Amino acid sequence: MLDTNKGFGRGLRSGVALAALIWAGAVQAQTVPAEAGQNAPATQVPDSTDVTRGDTSTSGTAAPSDTGAAQPSPEQAAPETPAADVVVTGSRIRGVAPVGSALIEQSRSDLLASGATNTTQLVQNLPQVINQGVSESSRSTSGGAGNITYSSGFNIRGIGPFATLTLLNGHRIVQSGSSGGLPDPSAIPTIAIQRVEVVADGASAIYGSDAVAGVVNLITRRRFNGLEARAQYGLADDNAYNQYNVGVIGGHNWATGNVTLSYEHSGHRALNGRDRDFYAADLRSRGGGDFRGTQCNPANLNVNGVDYALPGLVAGTVNRCDTLKNQDLIPSQQRDSIMGSLTQELGSRITLTGDLLYTHRKFAFNPAGTTATVTLPNTNPYFILPAGVVATSETVQTAFGDNAPINTTSGYAKVLQGTAALNWKLFGDFQLDASYTYGRDESYSLSTRGVNNAALAQALASNNPATALNPFGNNSQAVLDNVFNSVFGAPGTNKMQEGEVNVSGSLFQLPGGAVRAALGGEIIRESIYTGLDNGIIGAVMSSRSSSARTIKSVFGELRVPIFGDDNAIPGFHSLDLSLAGRISDYSDVGTSRNPKIGINWSPVRGLKLHGSYGTSFRAPILTQINGAVSALFIQNYSTPNGVVTGATLSGFAGGNPLTPEKARTYSFGADIAPPSLPNLRASVNYFDIRYTGQVNSILSDLSILQSGASAAQYSDRIVQGAAAAALIQSFLAAGYPAFGPVPANPTLFVYGQNVNAGKTLAQGLDFQVFYRLGDFNLATNGTYFTKYRTAVSASAPLLDSVNTIFNPPRFRSRSSVGYDNGDNSAILFWNFTNKYKNDRIAPIQKVDSYSTFDLHLAHRFDQGLTAASKLTLALDVSNAFNVDPPFVNIPQSPNGGGGFDPTVSNPIGRIVSLSATFAL
Repeated sequence: MLDTNKGFGRGLRSGVALAALIWAGAVQAQTVPAEAGQNAPATQVPDSTDVTRGDTSTSGTAAPSDTGAAQPSPEQAAPETPAADVVVTGSRIRGVAPVGSALIEQSRSDLLASGATNTTQLVQNLPQVINQGVSESSRSTSGGAGNITYSSGFNIRGIGPFATLTLLNGHRIVQSGSSGGLPDPSAIPTIAIQRVEVVADGASAIYGSDAVAGVVNLITRRRFNGLEARAQYGLADDNAYNQYNVGVIGGHNWATGNVTLSYEHSGHRALNGRDRDFYAADLRSRGGGDFRGTQCNPANLNVNGVDYALPGLVAGTVNRCDTLKNQDLIPSQQRDSIMGSLTQELGSRITLTGDLLYTHRKFAFNPAGTTATVTLPNTNPYFILPAGVVATSETVQTAFGDNAPINTTSGYAKVLQGTAALNWKLFGDFQLDASYTYGRDESYSLSTRGVNNAALAQALASNNPATALNPFGNNSQAVLDNVFNSVFGAPGTNKMQEGEVNVSGSLFQLPGGAVRAALGGEIIRESIYTGLDNGIIGAVMSSRSSSARTIKSVFGELRVPIFGDDNAIPGFHSLDLSLAGRISDYSDVGTSRNPKIGINWSPVRGLKLHGSYGTSFRAPILTQINGAVSALFIQNYSTPNGVVTGATLSGFAGGNPLTPEKARTYSFGADIAPPSLPNLRASVNYFDIRYTGQVNSILSDLSILQSGASAAQYSDRIVQGAAAAALIQSFLAAGYPAFGPVPANPTLFVYGQNVNAGKTLAQGLDFQVFYRLGDFNLATNGTYFTKYRTAVSASAPLLDSVNTIFNPPRFRSRSSVGYDNGDNSAILFWNFTNKYKNDRIAPIQKVDSYSTFDLHLAHRFDQGLTAASKLTLALDVSNAFNVDPPFVNIPQSPNGGGGFDPTVSNPIGRIVSLSATFAL
């Protein structure tokens, strides 16, 4: 693999080579449409277009009147009948786009050109969405500890995965996993996605809780007419990883309605650490530290305070080993998804719609082999001592390796969600929208080969060779089955019911246009049924608990056009003002009131200035208050002086006292679409977020002791020495279960439960540019942070965290150059993340920038199997130059690390994918 340290020059030279391939035009890649696309500027749908708010049931792409229509996609599927209305996210008023907030759109064409095999991958291509927290490949930051079902979510701005609201056709999606709190967007089949709309701005005044950093609205293909099938298979360069996707969608129109049904089977193989050389514990050859552990095979002894390494047992010697090398970096996943939609008009005024989604996802994660530090008495038949040493017991640090079973975690998640909606045209242009949504997510995570602490102690104390545990290896299957039979099962059933009514229309006419308003109410009932299955195989004890709450909300929105086409004057081609507000009352955490004001001002045609100000909030999820598991987790923490084993509290049995998080957001920017340059669109947007009372935990962060600076930030949650041992004993005496062998003389205790401790101050710029010249187009989309300051605990000061590890990099971008001649096209993407600092070590490390290129080539045959059918063949190459992640000097943990940063880079390397799309 290539090393990113070789610099940008090699990438540029290789990019020129790929550009030559593009120029050849041998096959087709999707052109980014002028009015939409992951690299196109934010699209504001003009007022003259009849659009609806994000919770209606229609979809489609509207081309702004001041730009040319997009070229037809060579990968265009079977025709879809245009809907009368077009969904736009960010407003409750029919007929208007959001005022003051930029709208970023990814079309179906972008999905096909990205090579993504699931919806999460598609959206995470946006520079505004950062892979931190709830992700199958990155679980060490906020929200990651509870993601034991390996789902994936969106994290706009990187301020926390729970601060981004995800919608499906404008409606909330049921929460996922045994901890709840976040839906899994990968449940929606990609073949059913029409487009994705992102409002990267506070939107609680419109949508309520969670919309702090913004909203992602997944809009599905409705009124589809015909049949389309698509198959895609991708393989990593070394055959260590693959991904696949097979889907079909069919639909039928009649005079007053439509039915559309889709099915998709997708997934990928696990990627194991042993398949990536850059993933390691000993990083000295790359200028890093030696993070190897001492729980090894051959083992280490400590007798009378002196270390002895096997096999030589020389005083003062210690074996060191890479204990986590064989764990999965990415778990295996498999999904089967079905989605259907129905539209039926009843006369000229009433339209009924319905959506139904069902997904069954299975996963499996293989951890590294079991390690332990145990006390071995001299009564054990396998007790050994160095020559000349006398002792009645010894401490053994050992890795059971191949002599013990791998404690694989496997499980499933099932999602069922349906929405029934009614649109009733009342009088004038007033319309009533009413909907009911029901969602259910059932999941289970299970491992059955954990350490049975009671059996371990008994086997160590046994003097019978047939039943005693040999910590140095070569144990019988009966002994292994007796010691490694601890069960950990985490069930979770999330339910959601959402009822909503909204009336919108024009109140009266002003010289600048019609004053429009929306008024509505919403009731949500959400619950989670969770618990713990633990014990030993054949004698598992189960506990279950449930939590629920009711949220009642009223909301309103008013749009006032002060200047418009009929009264425009110099300097005021148009001027629109929007006022919105929402009151939400929670049965468990109180009431939240959130206003928002937005303004659009066009001094001249082709230039729009916009701004917004508002407040947002996020209510703690039910399991943050009442944890799914209240227990002690025995974990290994990396320190400058080696590994320390400690106990981490996951939560209090009586619940964690939490309050809603609060945010103040404002933004302003400009959209440029000069009439003299109809193929140019550009936008820039400044954002400012002040987010306080963030709920966070450090249950899964095993590097908090790696440097004095990071440890100081959590000083109110870290206890060391004799006080730590006393706390551990007190929680064990209170009945808290312990997962993992409790050290004989523990010196570390960590309060890992959720607390209202975080604060984030984020400021920066989003920019987008798109330009088409004949058959060619150029585009870029990027985010630049001017400030990102955080505090992680009550005792921590605000730190300048931008461009530091596990925080947003200062600059990210995704750019493209494309060619399209109608039948053949190609597109080359450039993904860039700038240099940043690894401040988890001393001295601080400078991490190199990360730059990768993706290539998409496709060709459409106008006639496939029949004269009326179309066949498209495509080649996708992700990370075309097989660039390794930049070196990061951080230790391994069960959640990643070990020489690379999974929140910034991808360990897979180059993937070559082939796909075929058949439309009839």
